[in-house]
Amino acid sequence: MKNKKLIIGIFMFALLIPSISVASAAEVTSLDDIITAGKMVVACEAGYPPFEMKNTTTEEIYGFDPDIMAFIAEDMDIEIEYRDVSWDVIFTSLAAGNYDCVMSAVTITSERMESMDFTRWYYFSTQSVMVTTANPKNISTIGDVNDTSVKVGVQATTTSQWYLEDEEYVSEMVTYATITLAIEALDSGAVDVVLGDDATLVAGQAINPGNFEIVDRFSPEAFGIACQKGSTALVDRMNTALDKLLGTNESSPVFSDYYNETHYKWMNASASVDEAALKIALDSYKATGGNIISGASILSLIVVIPVATFGIILKIKRKKD
Repeated sequence: MKNKKLIIGIFMFALLIPSISVASAAEVTSLDDIITAGKMVVACEAGYPPFEMKNTTTEEIYGFDPDIMAFIAEDMDIEIEYRDVSWDVIFTSLAAGNYDCVMSAVTITSERMESMDFTRWYYFSTQSVMVTTANPKNISTIGDVNDTSVKVGVQATTTSQWYLEDEEYVSEMVTYATITLAIEALDSGAVDVVLGDDATLVAGQAINPGNFEIVDRFSPEAFGIACQKGSTALVDRMNTALDKLLGTNESSPVFSDYYNETHYKWMNASASVDEAALKIALDSYKATGGNIISGASILSLIVVIPVATFGIILKIKRKKD
């Protein structure tokens, strides 16, 4: 009799498991809810220039990403409420439903797409190698970093860290909570080199003129807006707005005036994108700032590594090949 009761009890508990799972899963905010509320809650790590920064006096979040999001918000006829969230919890908090999306220079990767949805790309980037002008280890390429005598600083849980792990570099990797701390470590001599997104390291160069030099660029990537898994309608609606900025053909973008002006403003470009001449260019930084992405360069990124919309992820891991 006890065994029978036990079997019945186990059976009843098993029936409850689906409802327990559903109850514990965060409810995805629908597009209708956002439109009705007239507001979308967006998370970022506001210490990642030039993409997102915070005015310490006014608490305003500003930068390239907020300007792109402002266009999306106007197109959707909503307001944006920002949350400044630490990078190490920004995606788990998204999954928990603490905000509607993350726009914070987020690289689209296959791993991330398993647990969240992404919009189309809105920015192409590369990883860069930054050293001090003294450069005691004589690092000139990403290959030079792969040495047991080299200490390399990266922001934790970013594609810079994953690159070193996936390529099985033998250098000593030191992770930091923010890219600013990694750059400060480089300046103090705690590390020999820092890896990070090109535009952010260029910004670090500008803040500390004469201290640092970018010596190499590698690993092309694309940034997208991350949403909770199942946010298909919201992603589609934001893509509609992004298409107005970048054109509907992701492999051959046509940049709007707004995008050109925003890119010029935050990336310190020497000129806005000449759509007629380049079509697929993302002119970026002045020659003195380092990176100048030509139309041909962007074309090669798209041809070699198609964007996520086509089902092929921008970041390809060697171990998974």
